[in-house]
Amino acid sequence: MNNSIKKILNYSVFFALAVLLLYFAFRKVEINTIISGFKDANYIWVAFSIIVAIFANLVRALRWRLLIEPLGVKPSIKNVFGAVMIGYLANFAFPRLGEITKCGVIKRTDNASFESLIGTVLVERASDMVMLLFCVILVFFIKIDFFGDFLLNKIFKPVFFKASGFSYMSIIIFVSFLVIIYLLLHLVRKNVFGHKVKSRVKSMYYGIIDGLKSVSRMNRRGLFIFYSFLLWGLYLLMTWLLIFSTSATSGLSLIDSLFVMVVGSFGMIIPVQGGFGAFHIITATGLGLFGISYEDGLVFATIAHESQTILLITLGTISLAVLFLKKKPNPINP
Repeated sequence: MNNSIKKILNYSVFFALAVLLLYFAFRKVEINTIISGFKDANYIWVAFSIIVAIFANLVRALRWRLLIEPLGVKPSIKNVFGAVMIGYLANFAFPRLGEITKCGVIKRTDNASFESLIGTVLVERASDMVMLLFCVILVFFIKIDFFGDFLLNKIFKPVFFKASGFSYMSIIIFVSFLVIIYLLLHLVRKNVFGHKVKSRVKSMYYGIIDGLKSVSRMNRRGLFIFYSFLLWGLYLLMTWLLIFSTSATSGLSLIDSLFVMVVGSFGMIIPVQGGFGAFHIITATGLGLFGISYEDGLVFATIAHESQTILLITLGTISLAVLFLKKKPNPINP
């Protein structure tokens, strides 16, 4: 089976999952109620949230550039911001493709090492997971009786039981994966695949390690931490502004918005294109905690998700057009 067929099959599986989740999200909902909710929404607040989202993406680009600079390149903020946007655009085609795509963009625009860029993205993703965990702990302890029960019973326990139900199979798959990787690396070391493959694997390994070390070589680590908190603060502000866009959610507080942001983040983690379906279900379900009907929660989730989707597709497409119009720089000769 060639790579093209594999890519098509993988895309089809994730796309089918997204469609299935959207079906489950809307299957028992009265469409007229949803349409009425869209008509009654205040889109001025949506516009404000989109403006904040643009700033959030700019901060993400600034933070990533701090990790790139120790690699010996200094890309412009325009290039890094464009790479981030194109990465988001790629995620709509295939889950998590964006991380690889945005590294390819910076490699093209600034002749940076692709493998080292992958290492910086791993650091970036780890930072986001730490920030999400911080927000979860904050939400959990602010109103443990209110939010804690939902997080435990609706998110963590279902995930745990689902994982434990397939524990033996998961262990077998994980061990098999490690064995296969070990055998492949052993064959590479023995030059079974030739010197070219060995050189490529070696370059990839040291490149990723170099990218991971970018944190230790970063001169402005305090600024990196500041950007991380600012980024998630802007995410919270985006959510809070969106809260005012529907009458059903307009009475929620800033702390309630933090809970909605955390719950929605888990929906975006699920590996489907752009979080379609997963975000809608988990956000609408979470809003039920405040006595908001599933239909009204779904209206809010759809407005929140689709407004950001339109923004990311628009900025990603513009960035892609600018990239293709831009002439690729010539490598610097030693």
